[in-house]
Amino acid sequence: MAAMDKDSENKTSLKGSLSVLIPVYNAPYDLAKSLNSLAQVTTPLDIVVVDDGSRPPLQIPELIGSHRLILLRNRTNAGIERALNTGLRYILTQGYEFVARLDAGDICTPDRFAKQLHYMRQNPEVMLVGSYVEHIDTQGKPVFTQYVPLSPQDIRRQMHLNSSFVHPAVMIRCSAFRELGLYSYDYPAAEDYELFFRFVKRYPVGNLNEVLTFKEISPYSISLTKRKKQLRSRLRIQLKYFDPALKESYIGVLKTLILYLTPYNLILKLKQFLGIFKKKKMREQESL
Repeated sequence: MAAMDKDSENKTSLKGSLSVLIPVYNAPYDLAKSLNSLAQVTTPLDIVVVDDGSRPPLQIPELIGSHRLILLRNRTNAGIERALNTGLRYILTQGYEFVARLDAGDICTPDRFAKQLHYMRQNPEVMLVGSYVEHIDTQGKPVFTQYVPLSPQDIRRQMHLNSSFVHPAVMIRCSAFRELGLYSYDYPAAEDYELFFRFVKRYPVGNLNEVLTFKEISPYSISLTKRKKQLRSRLRIQLKYFDPALKESYIGVLKTLILYLTPYNLILKLKQFLGIFKKKKMREQESL
């Protein structure tokens, strides 16, 4: 069960149209990195931080830059799916139009939200938009760039291989959650992948072709600490949405099984190589 700080409860009338949702568990220094990043953003927004049972409980300021912070607390550690839904329930009851995601330790460019909002306003039928993401180490050094698909057709096909979106890089229309529901508890550590599949099946979605978020590769991230569980959930999602007419469905299942048996360090080196190769090819195409 979540409890909202009394000071935050008294300020609900100050909200705007955009909220940024950040779940946190025992990571005050990582959260500080993200908040410092958001302080550089001039787009009006509120930041909703969900403390998922941290010990000691997190303490945050009332403002960061020009942005208001709302702190919600889960009394015990309930997991990221429940922390996200705690934040979303609050956001939906407060009438925000958009919710953007960010994870503790990740940072965004100062113009990320302005660009995503512009895209959403120009394309009112689109319910979710992401972007390219630069993966960095804990010192901020670039490791590899993740290029997500851009066209609707490529996005839908890619979903059967792996997610077409990077979770902390997306912005979503709140109205879609009222139709589709919140994050599912049935796919531990892959709740975002299943949610994005629901979006792709129902709505127009998109990605911006530039890096707007920098995602930290942390030794404590879910992708590392719960990797096997995440891959098992991913396989169940791929089977749930399996399309016999698409070769990507077959390749996606095979790829997940291979990843389950492959050490993460080897996967990371392969991602670095593919990122460098793709960046080189994109530069060659731009020069033509």
